[in-house]
Amino acid sequence: MTEEHKIEFDYKGIDKPDKQEQIIKTLNLAEDKIRTIYLERLETFNKDSLEQNPEPFRFLKKENCSLIAFVLPYEFNLSQAVQTYILSTPEKREEILITLKHSDLNDLDSYRKSYSFFYEKLLPANGFDKSQIMLETREHYESIEHNITLVSDQFDLSRYITVQGLKRKVIDLIKKEIDQFKTVNTKKLSYFAKDAYKFPFSLLDLKPLIELVNDDDFAYQLDQAMAAYHQNLFLPCAATLGVVLETLCLKILEENGVKKIKSGDTQLGKLKERLVNERIITRRDNTRLEVAYKMRNMASHTSPGATIKEDCHFMLNVINTIAFEYLQEN
Repeated sequence: MTEEHKIEFDYKGIDKPDKQEQIIKTLNLAEDKIRTIYLERLETFNKDSLEQNPEPFRFLKKENCSLIAFVLPYEFNLSQAVQTYILSTPEKREEILITLKHSDLNDLDSYRKSYSFFYEKLLPANGFDKSQIMLETREHYESIEHNITLVSDQFDLSRYITVQGLKRKVIDLIKKEIDQFKTVNTKKLSYFAKDAYKFPFSLLDLKPLIELVNDDDFAYQLDQAMAAYHQNLFLPCAATLGVVLETLCLKILEENGVKKIKSGDTQLGKLKERLVNERIITRRDNTRLEVAYKMRNMASHTSPGATIKEDCHFMLNVINTIAFEYLQEN
């Protein structure tokens, strides 16, 4: 028998499939209620900020948030039963429930604080970073007896909100989001693209993209584009993203053995033609590049605001898609 099977933990029944299904169901119910409180607070005390730019407010849309809950054995600390995080995951929704086994806990006591165990080990092990945390809650085994736990069929939502102090946590979250966004916008051209994942309201997780392309020019240009974006300077952002796309196309050509490109042939229009002629990209992706190319050229003739902002979103997505489709990871 393996060590995992020799050690039996006591989960007081909450590791059973029906109880775990109840946990996910109740967490969704609680999240929806918290979001209502969040929106009411924004509309009451932050209406101007919300209307001018809703981007800092990460908890607004459920599809941009994920749940991860860890079911803990009683032996964890003789008290805690479930640790839950609501995370900022732009354009992605996940609901994850993990029952911790001995293999997950075999170095537990090397962490001085239990939150360090979650922040430094468990969240990264599941592809998350502590900077993505918006809200967290914890349930204790003793609460099972009082019908306020996540696994109770008689779950009292109002009492849960009160016991967990979630109204106060919502206020703190909003203040933190506003403060973070102001900090980014006051750093002139100091928004480093390689660290973009630290800002949960970024459109893309740019760190993997930067690592994949592995090009200093690309990283610098993307840095400049995102600095402009986060200062609401969408016109220069669009122009710079066009340069980013040109650099990416050059990188793809080089990786596919195409001889050094002449300086006069580095415009996006000529580069995309070369990619097609060399049979490197598909016609579908060539169409993506064509649309991005037109958007870059049209940006200077478009009224500033929402239209150019959406163009920037599209160009970022094209850059991300093309890079991961045609570049090889080292």
